[in-house]
This record gives sequence, C-alpha cells and structure tokens, in this order.
Amino acid sequence: MAAFTDLEDRISAGHSLNGFDTEVVETVAGLIRRVRDAERIITAEGPIIEDEKGMPVEHPAVKVERMASAEIRGWVKERPDLFGKQEAPGVKRRKFEPKIVGG
Repeated sequence: MAAFTDLEDRISAGHSLNGFDTEVVETVAGLIRRVRDAERIITAEGPIIEDEKGMPVEHPAVKVERMASAEIRGWVKERPDLFGKQEAPGVKRRKFEPKIVGG
C-alpha cells in the first residue's frame, strides 16, 4: 500500500482505516482529482464546444464533472462514518425551530 497523498490524508481525517476503507478513500480522492481536472478544462475551453458539424454541444468535461461529483455524493451518503459532516472548531449548530406567528 502506497503512502497517502495530502488529499487522501485530509479525506481520511485521522481515521484508522482497514484495507477496504483505504481503497474507498483512494477512490474518492481520485474522483475529487477528476472533478478538479474537469473544472480546469471547462475554465480553459468553456462548457460549450462545437461538434463536427459546427453545432454547439456540451463539453465532455462537463459530463465528467457531473458524474464524478454524483459519485462523490453517493460515497458521502453511503459512508457517513468515513465521510461524515465535519464541523469547524467552535461552530455550534442550532436545531431549526419554526415559530408560528398569528393565530
């Protein structure tokens, strides 16, 4: 098993990982890199390109970005133990309690 990159270290957030979880973190890190690469391409070339007939079409990188982002969200949803919400230090969240006005 190779050493984690900085991105993988940040994703694992100090968790002690078994073999499968290590693979999951590496997979998610790869997906994040894919999203970043697609974003760079879209920034450089634009989200719309011309097809072989000169018609405007969505850049393939937009689809790559969308699919990789959806897969990341799926991992986060399926593995809250590994990718759970991390609160910033000192941030306290309050439960939303609607107030009924009038009567």
